[in-house]
Amino acid sequence: SLPAIAKTPFRDQWKSLRCEVKNPKYRVALFGGCAMDFVYPEHGKALIKLLEKYQVQVEYPMEQTCCGLPAMMATEEETAKELAIQNIKAMGNFDYIITLCASCGSHLKENYPKLLPRTQELKAFTDKVIDFSSFMMNVLKVSEGDFEKHSEKVAYHSPCHLCRGLGVVNEPRQLISIAGYEYLPSIDEDVCCGFGGSYSVDFPEISKEILSRKLENVEKTGADILVTDCPGCVIQLNGGMDKRGGKIKVRHIAEILNPIS
Repeated sequence: SLPAIAKTPFRDQWKSLRCEVKNPKYRVALFGGCAMDFVYPEHGKALIKLLEKYQVQVEYPMEQTCCGLPAMMATEEETAKELAIQNIKAMGNFDYIITLCASCGSHLKENYPKLLPRTQELKAFTDKVIDFSSFMMNVLKVSEGDFEKHSEKVAYHSPCHLCRGLGVVNEPRQLISIAGYEYLPSIDEDVCCGFGGSYSVDFPEISKEILSRKLENVEKTGADILVTDCPGCVIQLNGGMDKRGGKIKVRHIAEILNPIS
C-alpha cells in the first residue's frame, strides 16, 4: 500500500521549522530528497529538533531539487546532469550536507562524479555529503549518556545504497544501541527490502516475495520497532507491515532518537 502524499511538503514548512542556533558547532545543509519532502516531512522535523540540541545549525537550501537518480536510471542522462548542477549550486558554504535518504546520498556522492567533470567545486560538494548515522557517530560522536533509556527492542534494515553504495555498515547499528534501545539482529539485514525505486512497480510479485521474507525475519526477532535509514525503504516496509497486520512500528532512525534534555 502506498503512503499518502504529505498535505504540506517539508519545503513549505521550512520557515516555521527553522531554528536559529547561537554559536553553532556546525552549519549543515539538509538535502531533503523527494520522499522526505513530499511523503515523510516528519523525518526532517526529527532531524532539526535533534541537531538543535547538539548546537548544529540546519539550513534547507530552497533551490535544491530531486537528486536525479530516477532520471539516471531512466537513461535520461542530460536531465540527471542538469539536476546535479542545480543541486551543487544550491548547496552553499556548509560544513556538511546531510541526507536522510541512502539512495540520495549514494547518488550525490558516488554518481555525480560520473556525470560531471571532476572539478574542485564537485569534489568540495561530494566530500561534504554524509548520511545521518555517520554524522551522529563520526562527527558529533554521540554517547550513551546523551540519550534516554527505552524498553522497546529495535530491529534494523540496512538500505542497499547505504551498506553497498556508501559502505556504511556499523554506524546505524551502533547508534541504535547508544540511543538507549536493545538492538536485535535479524537474518539478512543487509538484503534488499524489495523496493528498489521503480523495481517494486515493474516487478511487483518478486518485490512482494522479497518483502515478505524480510518482514518474516524481522518478526522472528521479537522487535517492537523496525528502523532504517531510507524513506524509500520506510515506504516499502511500512506498507508491507500494514498489509500483513503486523504490530511492529516502522521508523526512520532519526525518529527514534530522544536526547536527554
